[in-house]
Amino acid sequence: MARGKPASEAEASSGGNARDGRRTSLVTEVARELENQISVGKWPVGFRIGNEEELARRLGVSRRTLREALRILEVSGLVDSRRGRSGGLFVASSYPDFICKTVANYLEFIRVSSEELGGLLKVLGKNSLIRAMANLSGDDYHAISVQISASSEKSLPERMETNGAISEMLLRKSGNAALILYMKVLRKMTFDAGVYSRLDDESWYKMLGRLSGGMASLFRAVAERRDAEAIAANDEMSGFFQQWFEDSLLYRREPVSAQITQRAYDYFPPSRPMKKADRVQRELREIIFQAGDKTGSFLGSEKELVAHFGVGRWVLREALRSLEQMGVIEVERGARGGIRVVAPDPVLIADACRRHLRREGLRRQDAVEARVMLDEHAQSASGPIPINDLFRRVLTP
Repeated sequence: MARGKPASEAEASSGGNARDGRRTSLVTEVARELENQISVGKWPVGFRIGNEEELARRLGVSRRTLREALRILEVSGLVDSRRGRSGGLFVASSYPDFICKTVANYLEFIRVSSEELGGLLKVLGKNSLIRAMANLSGDDYHAISVQISASSEKSLPERMETNGAISEMLLRKSGNAALILYMKVLRKMTFDAGVYSRLDDESWYKMLGRLSGGMASLFRAVAERRDAEAIAANDEMSGFFQQWFEDSLLYRREPVSAQITQRAYDYFPPSRPMKKADRVQRELREIIFQAGDKTGSFLGSEKELVAHFGVGRWVLREALRSLEQMGVIEVERGARGGIRVVAPDPVLIADACRRHLRREGLRRQDAVEARVMLDEHAQSASGPIPINDLFRRVLTP
């Protein structure tokens, strides 16, 4: 984007219904530019990007346009606005986490099957593990062994945290940027869905215990260099994650009760929405699911939705922005306008993944290897493979 004021800014400030379409395009362009700067700069969480006045001047747009662009990134969890003298815009999450969340949300909307999810976790997880074990140093093996031993006496949440840290380390050791992205997306999607489970409390906590124990067994096999047992444990864990996903109320498109939501918040505090817009977005997604994800379904006018959720117009618009960004809804302007469900756009998601992988330095050979893995899964699939198709699209030049 040019640093001077874009021509579209003047157009977006003019009257008429066409203005809204042009303004939306400019807002999206500004959001994309900020996203690119955060990614290219590899700014850490907590980095201060600037204040509203500075950013508007730097990007050559009005403060109103900037605010709308920031709402897209705030709802997506990439940035956070803080008020006061020391306030401004700050990086709220790492760029890879932002991309993973975006892709996982998209996959949730297109309703992938648990069989495909489990199959991909098995194939990609096995290949990731083989590559990681080939790259581990003696110090790495020792560190895994120490962490597993130390966590055995800890509480279940603490053991889960240790397991997550070891999983992340092994994934990095695989050295394949595409494989790392795909595995992180699948794990996030699976785990987030499993948090909102139809299981009663006793069964749910028992499943978490099984998950923790299975991961510890896998890591212990890695630490003791029993590669074949580690791969077998990965296969077993893939089946477990598939069942965990099948029991999800989100996967089953069933209402999530207040009790289930509170259980998730109590056990995983980060899952609690930090802002009203986050809550409205989640409830909008549930409304879309309950409507059968039917393209063209009318969710209501802005006025009706404001009254339904008991929030202000700007909170509602903030919640709508990220759904618009994913191509899940379309906001129709004018007296007869409203919010309609549309088909999510895989092109937008694939483009975002390609940008991320370019910045991660994806090597040609790694892309070839990732396609081979996806082909291996496709050959064993018995039905549609939307995740596989998206992942292959990402790797298509």
